[in-house]
Amino acid sequence: MSENKPLLVVVAGPTAIGKTRTAISLAQKLDTEILSADSRQVYKELEIGVGRPSATELQTVRHHLIANVSIHQHYHAVDFEKDALQILEELFQVKKIAIVCGGTGLYIKTLCDGMDDMPEIDMVIRENLNQKFENEGISFLQEFIEKNDPDLLGHIDMMNHKRLIRATEIMMQTRQTYSSFRKKKNVERSFTTLLFCLYDEREIIRENIAKRVGEMFDNGWLEECENLFEYRHLKALQTVGYKEIFDYLDEKESLDKTKELIVTHTYQYAKRQLTWFKKGKRYIWVKRVAEIEQYLTEHVQNFIS
Repeated sequence: MSENKPLLVVVAGPTAIGKTRTAISLAQKLDTEILSADSRQVYKELEIGVGRPSATELQTVRHHLIANVSIHQHYHAVDFEKDALQILEELFQVKKIAIVCGGTGLYIKTLCDGMDDMPEIDMVIRENLNQKFENEGISFLQEFIEKNDPDLLGHIDMMNHKRLIRATEIMMQTRQTYSSFRKKKNVERSFTTLLFCLYDEREIIRENIAKRVGEMFDNGWLEECENLFEYRHLKALQTVGYKEIFDYLDEKESLDKTKELIVTHTYQYAKRQLTWFKKGKRYIWVKRVAEIEQYLTEHVQNFIS
């Protein structure tokens, strides 16, 4: 742990695990601010369905990168990296510690380690792959990866067709493995990082998700989606929860079935998040904020009095 660099504390974990509550508690104790690493909370028009911190929580501790772009804009990990680094540069002029809170693993990895340097892709290749996926499903992508880049297995979600298409198109264009483009050495940052991942038993996570989904509907999630219905084709709205409610509004499912599907799909998403964070060898796994505070007290000088 470098004593000359400011410290970035990352509070990560699956959805509905209590990241916001934990980060706010830490920020109050450490007298600092929070950067959100959530690829959905970044959008202004999305509030209830993305679990945005409440108005009271946002007033309690200053948050950054929440509701700062429109769903009509394209916002990617590289944009997050640029914005977050600029905020941290300014924040570290007056604070010696900052907190990142979120469940988007790619955002966190990009901020801490830098973005992989991937080549530009011929749009014809991309369009052909997308069309083939529409016609044949995901199996041909899985087989291509298994045959042409076995080293990638275990480092990519083999059920995520977007990730598989991305890897496949790069290999088709460059005639090199996707693994060869993955960064071998992390970039040097002007701050030190400590990464914590909140977790719990999976039954508890599913119960938390079911409770949160019910609360979201009680708080007006359905009405939020009704107001966004005409924009349902936008990429920002192609996400768990909103897609299911749009199907309900299209009269494809009953409301009870819609709620059931949202809980199931959100739980599946939470399991994928856990899988991602388990691959990050630097994460310290904790169940409660007290464990993070104890670690900082024991390993980092002058941050907790």
